Amino acid sequence: MSTERADQPPSQTDSERPLPPPGPMDILRDPRALVDTGLGPVAFITVNALTDLETAAIVAIAISVAIGLYRAVRREPLTNAVGGVLGTGIAVFIALRTGSASGFFVPRAFQNAGLAIAFWGSIVFRRPLVGFIVSPIYHLPPGWHRDARVRRAFAEGTAAFALVFSVRAVVYTTLIMLEREEALAGAVVVLGWPAFLGALWFCYRYIPRRLKQLGIDPDDLRRKREH
Repeated sequence: MSTERADQPPSQTDSERPLPPPGPMDILRDPRALVDTGLGPVAFITVNALTDLETAAIVAIAISVAIGLYRAVRREPLTNAVGGVLGTGIAVFIALRTGSASGFFVPRAFQNAGLAIAFWGSIVFRRPLVGFIVSPIYHLPPGWHRDARVRRAFAEGTAAFALVFSVRAVVYTTLIMLEREEALAGAVVVLGWPAFLGALWFCYRYIPRRLKQLGIDPDDLRRKREH
């Protein structure tokens, strides 16, 4: 006879317990992001080279949707998959409207140009965007941007991301104007998540060291805010 009370739910093993939702850093580090966001453009260019623009558009959208459904069925993170579906849909629409495969990459060029302007502009206006993302990690007070030393470290980190976005915008725009679709597909893969994660890793390693060089110990700031 079971000793468990009828009104108590059965205990769950560690494997049965639901996993906590992934954090932003987990999503960024997930190698599946490269598949979710990069497979659509590669498929589009490959099929377009072998057949025609309309077939390539159908295949690109079908693959993006299939990836999203696969992630949903397996209960895997959907952030990158949904972004891939939306991005592919907009890009395919522009490509079909312009009648050129290069048009597929126009949204990416505009998006990165906008991000580059925003990140460079935040440095100019002394409100580096990386600071707003990173400052809570170091428990910095809301007025951190008034300290020139802190602002400088965060501005340098912001410049790393601004450079990535700028390079993307220039490369994509140049290749679009030259109608180099194959090169565009390769550029999207290389300058996509690998370049972004490179900038992220640079900030992760550089900013704490830079703050210490400027006379600010992030560990001391964290301890002071906790007590």
